Amino acid sequence: MITDFIPIIAIIMGVGAGIVGIIARHRQQLQRVELRHKERLVAIEKGIELPPELADADVRRPRYLLKGLIWTFAGVASYFPLNSLAGADESMLAIVPIAIGLAYLVFYWVQGRHEDAAAAAR
Repeated sequence: MITDFIPIIAIIMGVGAGIVGIIARHRQQLQRVELRHKERLVAIEKGIELPPELADADVRRPRYLLKGLIWTFAGVASYFPLNSLAGADESMLAIVPIAIGLAYLVFYWVQGRHEDAAAAAR
């Protein structure tokens, strides 16, 4: 009878951990926004020049490079074992993670060019 509850408990704990992670990240983002707001209010009161705002895209951009490299190399690394163990047709499944990785890398480079053009226009 207790063996029936193991999968149920595992699913509940997994979903619960995901929910706790989402809530913790959201609270952390709210705290950062509040601290940035307080910092700007103090700077305005003292007559100090306001620090530039950091865009979220600037902070997250390096993550796309990392994700792209991980997905691409994971796809390439899975191609060769699949080819030797399962055959040429099954090894084509490795194209999926390679394509995801290349999409991340293309986005990283396009976003970088877009940001460089925007910075040059300023």
